[in-house]
Amino acid sequence: MKCSELYRKLTKEGWFAVSQKGSHIKMRHETKEGVIIFPNHGSQELGKGLENKILKDAGIRK
Repeated sequence: MKCSELYRKLTKEGWFAVSQKGSHIKMRHETKEGVIIFPNHGSQELGKGLENKILKDAGIRK
Protein backbone atom coordinates (compact mmCIF):
# COMPACT_ATOMS: atom_id res chain seq x y z
CA MET A 1 0.00 0.00 0.00
CA LYS A 2 1.24 3.50 -0.78
CA CYS A 3 1.79 6.01 2.02
CA SER A 4 -0.83 8.36 0.58
CA GLU A 5 -3.46 5.58 0.50
CA LEU A 6 -2.81 4.63 4.12
CA TYR A 7 -2.91 8.29 5.19
CA ARG A 8 -6.35 8.69 3.56
CA LYS A 9 -7.53 5.52 5.27
CA LEU A 10 -6.39 6.80 8.69
CA THR A 11 -8.03 10.22 8.27
CA LYS A 12 -11.25 8.54 7.08
CA GLU A 13 -11.25 6.52 10.33
CA GLY A 14 -10.99 9.69 12.43
CA TRP A 15 -7.23 10.06 12.95
CA PHE A 16 -5.90 13.60 12.59
CA ALA A 17 -2.46 15.16 12.38
CA VAL A 18 -1.17 16.79 15.56
CA SER A 19 2.36 17.74 14.52
CA GLN A 20 4.95 16.99 11.90
CA LYS A 21 8.73 16.82 11.89
CA GLY A 22 10.21 16.24 8.47
CA SER A 23 8.17 13.60 6.70
CA HIS A 24 6.84 11.97 9.86
CA ILE A 25 3.39 12.94 11.13
CA LYS A 26 2.07 12.39 14.67
CA MET A 27 -1.57 11.38 14.53
CA ARG A 28 -4.16 11.13 17.30
CA HIS A 29 -7.77 10.05 17.55
CA GLU A 30 -10.54 11.72 19.53
CA THR A 31 -11.75 8.56 21.27
CA LYS A 32 -8.93 6.03 20.86
CA GLU A 33 -5.79 6.12 22.97
CA GLY A 34 -2.26 6.42 21.71
CA VAL A 35 -0.30 8.22 19.05
CA ILE A 36 0.64 6.93 15.61
CA ILE A 37 3.84 8.09 13.96
CA PHE A 38 3.12 8.00 10.26
CA PRO A 39 5.92 8.19 7.64
CA ASN A 40 4.40 10.37 4.92
CA HIS A 41 6.50 9.60 1.84
CA GLY A 42 3.81 10.26 -0.76
CA SER A 43 3.51 7.60 -3.45
CA GLN A 44 6.27 5.42 -2.01
CA GLU A 45 5.24 1.91 -0.99
CA LEU A 46 5.20 1.00 2.71
CA GLY A 47 6.65 -2.31 3.83
CA LYS A 48 4.06 -4.95 4.75
CA GLY A 49 5.24 -5.14 8.35
CA LEU A 50 5.02 -1.39 8.93
CA GLU A 51 1.66 -1.20 7.19
CA ASN A 52 0.27 -3.97 9.42
CA LYS A 53 1.69 -2.36 12.58
CA ILE A 54 0.16 1.04 11.79
CA LEU A 55 -3.23 -0.51 11.01
CA LYS A 56 -3.09 -2.58 14.21
CA ASP A 57 -2.11 0.44 16.33
CA ALA A 58 -4.97 2.41 14.76
CA GLY A 59 -7.45 -0.37 15.46
CA ILE A 60 -8.29 -0.80 11.77
CA ARG A 61 -8.81 -4.18 10.17
CA LYS A 62 -7.83 -4.81 6.57
